[in-house]
Amino acid sequence: MITPLYEFDEETRQQIIKMHLEMQRGGNATGPIEGAYGEVYSIYFPEGTFPRQIAAKCPRVRRFGTPENARLGVEQVLHELEKTHAIFMVPWVNRFFDVQFIHGWPFILSRYRDGSLEDLIANPLGWSVSDRFASLIQIVRALRLAQERGIAAHQDLKPSNVFFDDLRRKGVPRESKGMHFHMLVGDFGLANAFRDFGRNSGSRPYMAPEQFSTSPIDPRATASFDVFALGVIAFESFMDGQHPIGVTTRDVWPWRQGIPQKWNRESTWRDWANRANEAVLSTSSELPHGIVELIYTSLSPDSAGRPSLSDFEDQLWRSLNRIDTDTCAGLRMQVEYWESLSSSDEWPHMDAKLARMRKFYATL
Repeated sequence: MITPLYEFDEETRQQIIKMHLEMQRGGNATGPIEGAYGEVYSIYFPEGTFPRQIAAKCPRVRRFGTPENARLGVEQVLHELEKTHAIFMVPWVNRFFDVQFIHGWPFILSRYRDGSLEDLIANPLGWSVSDRFASLIQIVRALRLAQERGIAAHQDLKPSNVFFDDLRRKGVPRESKGMHFHMLVGDFGLANAFRDFGRNSGSRPYMAPEQFSTSPIDPRATASFDVFALGVIAFESFMDGQHPIGVTTRDVWPWRQGIPQKWNRESTWRDWANRANEAVLSTSSELPHGIVELIYTSLSPDSAGRPSLSDFEDQLWRSLNRIDTDTCAGLRMQVEYWESLSSSDEWPHMDAKLARMRKFYATL
């Protein structure tokens, strides 16, 4: 009988986890970095190895590490794995490639990327206005293709959940016209949660007004949570990290000691969400031409007043074409090419891993 991972003291548990992660593929394991529901370990490999770094994500032991809560933690990971696997063929999604069990605790593995959208936003000199449009278009493509495969809403879309590979590090010239950052949407742990679990919430600075409600949302509805979040992200992207509420997002969220308590109150973000688009008009002169109305309507407190993902994408293309015709044309060719490579819905290796995960979950 294997001793459950959560029954070990913290020091011993860390030693066991890192030993198993390193034994499987070699390398050096560090971490974890803890989130609300999960914790992530990094495994680094020697020069000349591909990939050089991978991430191993598991349910957060401090939250789910009891016999009563273990099933909930595994359910969370299984949900994320199933949703991500359903769209693994989408080239704008950060997919998992393996599952490893350590003393009965599941770890889902993915490649580390060059950074997150949060990093790009924090370094405004590192990407051009055209790069910002190109990045947003890829994110919307991810959401649209995910919807076609049953993901009505990501539900926790935010810059820290969008990753990128810097194509300039892979030989793409800096002066080339087209994509410089390959964007990959990740962390689908709350995808369709409003349907599957009756849970509406996400991350407060990106939540639409209806997500603050505890009342069930009609599961047949076409969720526009993600469009609202896209409006916030677009504003942050073009305003160098400023949130429409009037502060730099990373200065107040995630909340931590030393930040005024008001930013930790749900009411602060809920009240703002119900008048979210007011700030857009006051900063319209600082936003690129053609993007003001898109952000304004996306942040509409009334979900019926928000554009569809298709309309959102179309407006991004039009705006990009207006400011940089060559980059727009290059990006279209790249998007069409990348999506043409992703035709197969079959991945036997991960099908088997997912089947094992479901079987394990059923025994809890």
